[in-house]
Amino acid sequence: MTLSELANVGEILGGFAVLVSLLYLIFEVRRGNKIDRSDSAWNATLSLAALCEEIAASPQLTDVCRRSMDGDTQPEDLTETEFSQFMYVARSVLYKYEGQWYLWKEGSLSDEMWQNRRQWAKAFISMPVSGRIWESEKKHHQYCAGFIESIESAKIASDVVIRA
Repeated sequence: MTLSELANVGEILGGFAVLVSLLYLIFEVRRGNKIDRSDSAWNATLSLAALCEEIAASPQLTDVCRRSMDGDTQPEDLTETEFSQFMYVARSVLYKYEGQWYLWKEGSLSDEMWQNRRQWAKAFISMPVSGRIWESEKKHHQYCAGFIESIESAKIASDVVIRA
């Protein structure tokens, strides 16, 4: 075998090695993206679960949330303190949802998870107490325009029920 033939074999082997490396890289990037999406879904759910645990730890706050999330309760039915308490709970939930909207927008949260959250948020802001809070929050520029549009344009599925 001549030196020229060995160089050709070397080139072929080198090209094959580059191809194998690229295929491995593609596989690892896809696996990494899947792990990132799973982590995002886990963290998004965990943050909401922690809020629920915090509310459940306080019988008084649990009662305020239950009454505030009743579709028949008007903002005027709550004391100023109760309305303020629920406003902070609602703000916390909506901040968490806005964070999830960003994750979804950047491809780190699945469409299915975001659409479920979006429908719930739309139903949530459609109730009298949380709707008043939502309108106030928008006036004070608490959320970005894309998040607001995403929530307000959602269609509420008939099986979405808001309960505290």
